[in-house]
Amino acid sequence: MYRMGSMIEFSTRFTHALRPEEAACELADGVESVMGSADRIGGGFLFSTAASGHSALEIGRSLGERWPNATLMGSSFEGVLADGQVWRDEPAAALLVWSRGPAEPIPLVFEPSLVATEQLADDLLEEAGSSCFDGQDLLLLFPDALASSGLETMLAEFVPRLGEPSVVGAAAIGLAGGASLAWFGSEQHPAATVGLLVPGGATEGGCRVRCAGASRFASPWLEISACRERWIDGLEGEPALDWVRRQLDVDAGGAVEPHLDRLLVRLRDESAEREPADRMPAVESSADGAGEFVERYVVGIDERRGSISVPGVLRRGGHLAFALPDSERAREALREAVRALMPSPLLLQFACRARDETLHGDADLESALVAHAARERSALGTLGPFQLYPDAQGLCRVLVHSTVLAALGDL
Repeated sequence: MYRMGSMIEFSTRFTHALRPEEAACELADGVESVMGSADRIGGGFLFSTAASGHSALEIGRSLGERWPNATLMGSSFEGVLADGQVWRDEPAAALLVWSRGPAEPIPLVFEPSLVATEQLADDLLEEAGSSCFDGQDLLLLFPDALASSGLETMLAEFVPRLGEPSVVGAAAIGLAGGASLAWFGSEQHPAATVGLLVPGGATEGGCRVRCAGASRFASPWLEISACRERWIDGLEGEPALDWVRRQLDVDAGGAVEPHLDRLLVRLRDESAEREPADRMPAVESSADGAGEFVERYVVGIDERRGSISVPGVLRRGGHLAFALPDSERAREALREAVRALMPSPLLLQFACRARDETLHGDADLESALVAHAARERSALGTLGPFQLYPDAQGLCRVLVHSTVLAALGDL
């Protein structure tokens, strides 16, 4: 089992300077003051808001000129979390850098629909000088939100080939909801998945990653009586849209779409033998979000057929339950998640874009809560349409309405 010979030192800096040159200088001066000198910087990852546009690429180029021997990469996200605040719809960037050493983070850049998973896994293991990874090793992945079709299938093949690393991530996205502005070194990789494999250390106590949900069951398990690909036509013999209207308390003829962010659908995992749905209690998922279901939003409706569109594997005879956001549950789950993480100098926070005013009445509340619970730790992260986190069986899942946390670095 591969283990690094010395600890990796991390440093973070944030800027919302409008001019790329000024932003790059502010970021570089900040991390160099902590690292001691530019020569100690092994590499960095730049998290930029989609609103930064191509200015983020200019920041990357400026940093590359200042640190020609460093490994630099980055991507754009709907929002950036830093200093206990959410930065969205305006230029902003957070920089994560690491020290030069014998076991630096390993960068990944690939297109999920084109990559040969076996070769990608072999290359990563060879680069790390390892036969397999374990839960102390952290794999950060940032796939493009628009190019994520088949992502879970790809990850189900890729991650097990690496062993059992801790895998988390978040969706990247570009300006006006377009392709993410991913880059590595001097090359642009729009819509690619970028990431880092961070070798684990000798830290003990707690876990490397944690997930905090924010919803509760709002119905018993319901049988899917009629469905098509991505469309549920009937639940318990009634039009599926009728159930949605009742859950949202919307009268017949009333507009449903404006209220869909208040409702989630839990699709039951029936890939293994389970208790029959009518005997299965509607219990919540475990504290780290690894329950026996996946949670999705309703992404479309068909008034004529009374149908709802839900991303996921649907089958007649399968089961779903409705869920409602719960701000009190969300806040307690976040505190518990932070407490459960192993000691580290840095926390990464990947949050859902709907967990803002819609859930809490305040866009900054979650970022501020995590920063407060983290105490002396630094915290930074992203805001996006979905997150990545392993389920109870270790399979990496796409999550919505969740906040995923990771402990980075060793004390």
